[in-house]
Amino acid sequence: MSPVIDPDLQQANQDAEPLPIGERLVRNACISRAQMEEALAFRARQQDDHKGALIGKTLIDMGYITHPALLDCLFHQLTRERVAYHLDRQAETIIRFTGVEKTLDGRKVLDHLDLEIPANKITAIIGISGGGKSVTLKHMVGLMKPDRGEVWVGDQPLGQLSTRELNRVRRRFSMLFQEGALFDSMNVLDNVAFPLRETTSLAESEIRRRVETCLQEVNLGGMGHKYPDELSGGMRKRAALARALVTQPEIILLDEPTAGLDPIIENAIHYLICDTFMRTRYTIVCISHAVPAIFDWCHHVIVLHRGRVLASGPSLEIRYSADPTIKQFISGDLDGPIQVI
Repeated sequence: MSPVIDPDLQQANQDAEPLPIGERLVRNACISRAQMEEALAFRARQQDDHKGALIGKTLIDMGYITHPALLDCLFHQLTRERVAYHLDRQAETIIRFTGVEKTLDGRKVLDHLDLEIPANKITAIIGISGGGKSVTLKHMVGLMKPDRGEVWVGDQPLGQLSTRELNRVRRRFSMLFQEGALFDSMNVLDNVAFPLRETTSLAESEIRRRVETCLQEVNLGGMGHKYPDELSGGMRKRAALARALVTQPEIILLDEPTAGLDPIIENAIHYLICDTFMRTRYTIVCISHAVPAIFDWCHHVIVLHRGRVLASGPSLEIRYSADPTIKQFISGDLDGPIQVI
């Protein structure tokens, strides 16, 4: 079955160009040009501490748009971009695996793995449990080294770099671990500030400014004083995402960002990832079991099976794949090539 593309989205190649959030909202008729200009003028008149406020927040505070409507506008734009990528999948490769093999506890987890991650897109890596997804993610940032093969970040082969060179490459990344990995003894502000204090020489005032901005971006403004055990599961995931954003990385790796969350919070996290991408244009790589929902939230999908890439391509293409293994995984049927019982 082929995807049905709304005729109104056929112009997606022209409409999906990267633009500032405010300009996208105007183009998608979410706000008027006059409202955006008024919001920009209002923000310019504010004190220095408030000039960096997000344009979306300013528009919400002025009553020109609600937060759910803002997120819906961004999701609509992401949909346009997904269609554009399906129609013309031109994208630079930022991460590449060539013949990567990894054996753990006597089991070959990655079996001559070849894959490519497109730059400045959201890529989802899916597949059955134990298929090598998390191990693949750890190889991307050099937390694991392949037994054979090579992992490239840009034009740099990780296996041939010195420790200093590898650390320089790692600074291009941030990673959100499956459980968030927040420090229980630190409040949210200090958790988010941790990578800046450990890896930069920024003044404390600048660190606090960045942290407060990131907390605002994930809707945790004013929550910096709370500790992880005072937060809900969804709030902990948002705090961990703020920590991933605070270093302003090029690439964000998300390991099961919606694991263990109820459907409403799962949906909220997906909207948050969309919002993050629209604001930053970072490359985002996300391991997810949220199938089939994840197909609506990414440009590119890689299906891992038995340590190899079973399929790789635009989300619309993979969603409607005729491959029986992929169809079974998406539908969750017990009957099919994947035998689990």
